[in-house]
Amino acid sequence: MRSRHFLALFLTAWLGGCAAVGPDYTRPTMEAPAGWSEAREKARPAVALDQTAWWESFGDPLLSELITQAIKNNLDVRVAKERVVQARATLASTRASLWPSATGSGSVTRSKSSENVIGSGAVPANASGASTTTSSGSPYGTLYDAGFDASWELDVFGGTRRGVESARAKVEADVEDLNDTLLTLLGDVAKYYVDLRSSQEQLGITRGNAESQQHSVEVTRERYRLGLTTYLDVAQAEAQRLSTESDIPTIQSSIKQSIHRLGILLGKEPNALEAMLSEVRPLPKAGGTISAGIPSELLTRRPDLRKDERKLASASADIGVATADLYPKFDLTLGMGLESLTASKLLALSNGYWSIVPEVGMLLFDAGKTRANIEGKRAVYEETLYAFRYSFLKALEEVENALADYYAEQTRCRTLADYVHAGEEALALADERYRRGLINFLNVLEAQRTLYSAQSSHRKSEAKVLTSLISLYKALGGGWNAAELSLAARVDDRKFFQKTSHE
Repeated sequence: MRSRHFLALFLTAWLGGCAAVGPDYTRPTMEAPAGWSEAREKARPAVALDQTAWWESFGDPLLSELITQAIKNNLDVRVAKERVVQARATLASTRASLWPSATGSGSVTRSKSSENVIGSGAVPANASGASTTTSSGSPYGTLYDAGFDASWELDVFGGTRRGVESARAKVEADVEDLNDTLLTLLGDVAKYYVDLRSSQEQLGITRGNAESQQHSVEVTRERYRLGLTTYLDVAQAEAQRLSTESDIPTIQSSIKQSIHRLGILLGKEPNALEAMLSEVRPLPKAGGTISAGIPSELLTRRPDLRKDERKLASASADIGVATADLYPKFDLTLGMGLESLTASKLLALSNGYWSIVPEVGMLLFDAGKTRANIEGKRAVYEETLYAFRYSFLKALEEVENALADYYAEQTRCRTLADYVHAGEEALALADERYRRGLINFLNVLEAQRTLYSAQSSHRKSEAKVLTSLISLYKALGGGWNAAELSLAARVDDRKFFQKTSHE
């Protein structure tokens, strides 16, 4: 009867333990401005950002193919995927603690008793209390035993449930970390592709100027041969050409480095894409519009902020896990089985045995260790909260900077285009006047330098407009959802993208 009373007490305590100790997590609110200062101050048009494949608006099929291959093969993405698998396994293990565990066993014991004991009439018993001799009084005996043991720690105060809550939040944080890795990958592939095409165009400009300057060398040599000028013009023209040609190896190195970087991003060897990317192609052209939206939307757009928020939820649940150690622990152990001296009678009900062991344990003294652990978990929560707030402020800064950079570079690029046109006219005029002997060669050299500088700056600015736009897409958190869908189509049976937030 006493065992029944203990069992009733245990079940009542477990069924009554609906609430879990520790704080219930509430997502913190973040103060955000009403709009972006760049768009507000300069009345800029909306720059619509959708969770779509923004890189497709660049109109470059090869770039789209590179991004598709990177999503499929990038090793950082694969590492992040495996972290999700690990987190899901931890969640499953933690959730299993809510349920009883049971083990089964079976044994056959063969033994011999002392003949003196048997002669005296005593009946020795084994550890379970069963006689080890046969009914005929033989000193040899066999014991057959089969049964199982079950144990259950009742989660009365919710410590295990808080552990499951923390583990689930960590899974969600790792999923968002995977999304953040995808977002970074998209930006990196697009950026290095733009760098590659920019360097290739820059190489063409440099070689074109070197050829033009070689023509100037030939003109000055001819004029020197005819006695129309001094050898100084020849030397200056040759120096200008050599100065321009000295830029070629550096640009070629930049081209190779971009190809190598893209190879690594695609999970390949550095030179694997050389044949594919060595062909010169023009810079991609950005099409369509983007809408920066409102600052508060970053909390849902950017996976790094979503990750930090989930880490905060996990830290909150960890406080409850630590707090539960202050409360009693309720355990229930059940043992059942069968014992028999003969195998044929093992299944008889009369050979059954059982035991129920309810147990209550409570911390009495630990010199403040548990409370110190709780305070430590609270401090971790506060630290994570401040880190979350800082990440949000940093995200606001990144968008403001990206908007300012994008708009400013567009203006600069238009000005540089005019600069190139003016430089071309100046060089043509200087070259004509020099041939007619109206000016000295220094004017031609200056015009050549100006045009080369203008062309180089304009091409670099065109590339920077694109990289600034890519940075803006990244700062606004665009594109990772489309990349996630692309990756989800290729995952294996472990189903990395089954969200756990609603479990």
